[in-house]
Amino acid sequence: MKTKYKNFTLIELLVVIAIIAILAAMLMPAISHVRKLAKKTQAKVEMQSIITAVKSYESTYGILPDNSSYTTLIPVLTGTNSRSIRFLDVQDNNPNIFKDPWDNDYKVFTDHDYDGQVTVTNYTDNPVYGTVFIYSYGPDKADGVVGIEDTSTDDVASWK
Repeated sequence: MKTKYKNFTLIELLVVIAIIAILAAMLMPAISHVRKLAKKTQAKVEMQSIITAVKSYESTYGILPDNSSYTTLIPVLTGTNSRSIRFLDVQDNNPNIFKDPWDNDYKVFTDHDYDGQVTVTNYTDNPVYGTVFIYSYGPDKADGVVGIEDTSTDDVASWK
């Protein structure tokens, strides 16, 4: 008795490939959205780490660190202070690596006059209440938007 095998035809194979391609295309926006949310979450976690480090510095020295420049603040928090205390851990001991997920510096604002409020320049004219606030311009800054930054909806702020 002969058994007849039925093979796939080329058309059936192309139809299956087309269906898989359509399903993959439908998933791409969802995957992109999840990646964007993951980067925002990563930025929030890093902001909280910097806030904790700044408050630990303040607790140790009795004064907030100088944050006139992000490039001077991060080394102070990572161990180049008078007691060589590491308030902030960075990978590979390189403070230049500690940037937001879009490879920009975080903007750090502190309450150096201890009046309980900080005006976050380039974001809001209304003061926010507390001692340390951090801001990231988000992916729009990384996409090449140069000049005056806007208060875009994809910006990440520690007080939100």
